[in-house]
Amino acid sequence: MSNLRLFATCARGLETLLAKELAALGASAIKETVAGVSCEASLAEMYRIGYCARLPSRWLLRLAEGEIATPDDLYELARTVSWHEHFALESRFAIHVSGKSPAFRDTRFAMLRVKDAVSDNFRERSGERPSVDSDDPDALIHVALKGSKAAVALDLVGGALHERGYRQSGHEAPIKENLAAALLVRAGWPQLLEEHPQIAVVDPFCGGATLLVEALWMAAGVPAQYLRQFFAWNRWIQHDAALWERVRRDLDVLAQAGLRALQARGFGSDDSAQTIALARRTLQVAGLAGFVQLAVTDSRKVDAPAGFSQGLIVANLPYGERMGFERELMPIHREFGTRLKAVFPGWRFALLTGSEALARATEVRAERIQKIFNGSIECKLITGALPESAPAPTPATPQVLSFRSPGAEAVFNRINKNRRNLKRWLARENISCYRVYDADIPEYAAAIDVYNDRLHIQEYAPPADIPAAKAEERLRDLVFAARRAFEAPTERVYLKQRRAQTPDDQYRRHDQSKEFFPVTENAAQYLVNLTDYLDTGLFLDGRQIRAWIAACARGQRFLNLFSYTASATVAAALGGARESVSVDLSPTYTAWAERNLRLNDIDLQRHKLVEADVVRWLVGASDGFDLIYVDPPTFSNSKRTTTVFDVQRDHFDLLQACLRRLNRGGRLLFVCNLRRFKLDPRVEEIAEVEDVTHASIPTDFARDQRIHRAFWLRARG
Repeated sequence: MSNLRLFATCARGLETLLAKELAALGASAIKETVAGVSCEASLAEMYRIGYCARLPSRWLLRLAEGEIATPDDLYELARTVSWHEHFALESRFAIHVSGKSPAFRDTRFAMLRVKDAVSDNFRERSGERPSVDSDDPDALIHVALKGSKAAVALDLVGGALHERGYRQSGHEAPIKENLAAALLVRAGWPQLLEEHPQIAVVDPFCGGATLLVEALWMAAGVPAQYLRQFFAWNRWIQHDAALWERVRRDLDVLAQAGLRALQARGFGSDDSAQTIALARRTLQVAGLAGFVQLAVTDSRKVDAPAGFSQGLIVANLPYGERMGFERELMPIHREFGTRLKAVFPGWRFALLTGSEALARATEVRAERIQKIFNGSIECKLITGALPESAPAPTPATPQVLSFRSPGAEAVFNRINKNRRNLKRWLARENISCYRVYDADIPEYAAAIDVYNDRLHIQEYAPPADIPAAKAEERLRDLVFAARRAFEAPTERVYLKQRRAQTPDDQYRRHDQSKEFFPVTENAAQYLVNLTDYLDTGLFLDGRQIRAWIAACARGQRFLNLFSYTASATVAAALGGARESVSVDLSPTYTAWAERNLRLNDIDLQRHKLVEADVVRWLVGASDGFDLIYVDPPTFSNSKRTTTVFDVQRDHFDLLQACLRRLNRGGRLLFVCNLRRFKLDPRVEEIAEVEDVTHASIPTDFARDQRIHRAFWLRARG
C-alpha cells in the first residue's frame, strides 16, 4: 500500500507543535494549516500516530479536496470518492460538517448533500444504500468547509482524541487532555525529563489530575490512546488487523517498561477533598497511583516536595470570561505567585491563565507569554523559571529597586515627583481622586488617575510609525512603574486604551462587571466604575467647576444639560439648590445619576431626572432657571434620536436656546471638551461672556491647559 494522505486537526495555535510531533512519529510531507496539519504516512505509521500522538483532536484520512461554489459542487466532490473501498454496504455511517462556506447557509444542508453522494455511490454499485446512524456509526465522515474550498475525510480513530479513557464518567475537565499535553510541551517538559529523569511535576490546582497524568504518561512513554477500547480503523475495509496488533503490542511493551522505570514523580493539590478523591480515582485508572502524591491544600500554601530541588510547576489557574469575576481572582493569582517565588526557587513554571491581566497578577517573571485556546476561550500560557534564592541584604546595604527598563524607572521617578508636588495641595483640599501623570514622558503616553486606592490607566493611541510590540512594551513598563510607585496590587489597577472616538463609541460598554464604588469630593459622594466604560462616571478635570456650581446654587433653580451621571446636580443640591432638572438621553447614565442622587440622600421629587434628547427637550421647555450648566459631548449621533450634534457647529444654537430658559439675572456655565474649540463670535452678541478656562483647570491638570474650555454667560438686556 502506498502512503496514506492524512490530516490531524488541533486547537488553534498548536499547529507547529503538532507538525513536530507528527514528524517524530514518522510522518512525511508535513504541511501546517489553520487548526491542523496535513501529512503522509505508511499504514504502520498511521497506526502508530493514531495510537501515540498527544496533540491532535482528530486523525483523518484525506479522501477529496476541491473548490465549491454551489451545494451541487460539494455533492460532486463527495461522489468522486470510492466509498466502497472504505466501508461496506452493511456499515452505518454518519457525517460531521465544520466550518463555513458561501455555498451553504446551514451546515445541515451540506451534511445532506454529502449523505446523498455517499448513498448514490453505493446505490449505483449495488442497488442499495447504507444506513445512517449518527449515534453509533461504523464510519464517521468529516467535511471541512473553508470559504470556497471543501475537504472530505474519514475519521480513522473515531471520537475526539482528547478522550484518553482515564477521566471519570460525568466529570467535565476544565482542560482537555490534548491541550494539557501541549501545555507541557510548550513548558519544555520533555527536555527537562532528558536532563533530569528524577524530577517532580507539581500542580497546585490539580482538579481531576489531567496535567499530572499527561506529564507522567509523557515521561513513561505511554501512548495517548493506551486505554482506548475502540478504534474506527477496525471497521475500515483497508485495515490490516495483524499489522495493527504488532504495532500496538510493541508500543504497549515499551509503555509498560517505561512505567516500571519511571523516576519522575507528581504532586497534586486542590482545596476540595471531593476533587482530590476524583483525582485519586483518575490516577488509579491511568496506572499512576503509586507515582503521584495528592493533598487537600490551598494553592497559596503549597510547599515544595521533599527530596526534589528542581522541577516543573504546572497549573490551569481559575479564570472567568467576565472581567468583574476576573478581578476577584487577582488576589488569588498574586498570592499564589508570591508563594511560588518563596518556596520554589529555581523551578520552571507553566501557568495557564484566563488573560494577560491574570498572568500579570501572578507577578512571576515570564520568559514567554503565548496565546492558547481552551475550547473557545483565549487564554495566556506563561512559562519561565522562578528566580534563585538571593541572600537578604544586610542592614548596612541599602536595597536598590530594580526596574524592567530605564524607561520604567524614568516613569516611576516622574510619578513620584508629581506626587511630591501635589502632596500639600491634596492634603489641604482633602482630595483623594486626582490625576498623577499625563504623558509627562511622551514615549510613555498615558493618563494615570488615582481613585482612592485604585489606579485608572488610560493609554493614548501610539503613533502609526511605532511598532505594536514596542508600544506594548512601553505600556507594560508604564503599568509596572505605576504599580511600583503606589505599591498597588494588580487587582487595583484598571487599564484602558484611549483612542479617537467614533460616534458609536460614546456610550459603548467595555465590560459588564457593574463594579461600582463610592468616592468623596468635598461633601459629595459619587459612584465610580473603572471597568465597564471608557469614562469612569466622574470627570476629575471638572472638580473646580463642580465647586463653583455648589457655591452658586443656594436657593437657585438649577438645570443640568447633558447631565451624564449628574455629578454637577449632586454638587448643586448639596450646595442648597431648591430644585433642579437634569436631562440626558442615555438610560444608562440616567440610572447612574439616580443612584448618585440617592447615595447623597437627595430628594428626587425636587431634583428631577429626565431621559430625553437635550436639543429637542429645550425646544419644548417653558420653565425658567437661575443657574444652567451645559457640558455637551463633542459629537453625538445616538441611535435613539434623529438629532446629530456637533459642538463646534451647533453650540451657538444650543446656547441661544439655553439663554431663553435663563431667568433674569441668572447665569449659564458652558464647558466644552473639544481641544480646538473656538467660541462663535455671535455668542457675544446675545450674552456677556467671561472666559474662565484657566481658573477652572485644577492643579493636577495644570500641565494640560487644553483639557477643556469654560465660560460664564449672562443674557444681554
